[in-house]
Amino acid sequence: MKTYALHKNELAQTVNLYLEAVAVRGSSPRTVENYSDVLRQFLFFAEQQGVTTLDAVTAEVVNRYLLSVKERPTALHTVRKHYATLRGFWHWALKQALVDVDIFSRVEKPKVDTKIKPALSMEQIERILRACDGKDWLRLRDRALVLVLLDTGARAQEVHRLTVADVYRDAIILRGKGAKERVAFLSPETKVAVNRYLRACPYKPSGEQPLWYGRYGALTWNGVLEVVEKIGERAGITPLGCHIFRRSFATWSLRAGIDLHRLQLLMGHSSPAVTQQYLHLLQDDLRQAHAKHSPLKLLRKK
Repeated sequence: MKTYALHKNELAQTVNLYLEAVAVRGSSPRTVENYSDVLRQFLFFAEQQGVTTLDAVTAEVVNRYLLSVKERPTALHTVRKHYATLRGFWHWALKQALVDVDIFSRVEKPKVDTKIKPALSMEQIERILRACDGKDWLRLRDRALVLVLLDTGARAQEVHRLTVADVYRDAIILRGKGAKERVAFLSPETKVAVNRYLRACPYKPSGEQPLWYGRYGALTWNGVLEVVEKIGERAGITPLGCHIFRRSFATWSLRAGIDLHRLQLLMGHSSPAVTQQYLHLLQDDLRQAHAKHSPLKLLRKK
């Protein structure tokens, strides 16, 4: 983040203190970086408006900033991200008694249409697994990674944080957003794939060491993303990211009959409403079921 000259009651000083608090509470470096990026942009905008102290920030200033973000060639969910980051900063300031008015009671939350992208089809999943065929340890790693993603519905950062010890337990602990933890399970096929990869891996990781390795050592978070992207290129499915496996886990679990409450727990969703969004992916299934089983179809046969 840009370094500002700090003075008493200066807005930039308060922002820096907030980012330190976010880092101390255990947020991931990526989360801290995202917050820093949004708040840096807000600081620049505020300075252009002549707003340099915390007391000078009003609902009108925030609304003008969000409007400026909305006018950029950017997606609506980006505006929502800026809103959420600024609101989190302001609520922290309220708790610290740095301000005494919740200006966000007069800032309207940006509306974003809920659009869930399609899940992988079985044909696509088979292509992805074929792209991982081979006896080389890197191909064995790729297959294990794909199966773990598909079997758990884990987020990229959760998969990246796995250790060798995690996958040898009956239930693995996924560490997700806000340092929250949840339980996940591995099918026998996935455990076999992971074991084959670990036996072939030249780094011979064990215990609490990272699970995923590349040619030059343990994979970074970006390294995991790059591995998945390259698998997609070999399978002819681009762009391929970790989140599509999460959507596929949810979709195919629902098709197999899992109830929403259990799926919510397995996905690590904080609200049932988030899990219910995946029901939109089943509309074609429901449409076909209706066409096949509607009482009117029976009437038409008479």
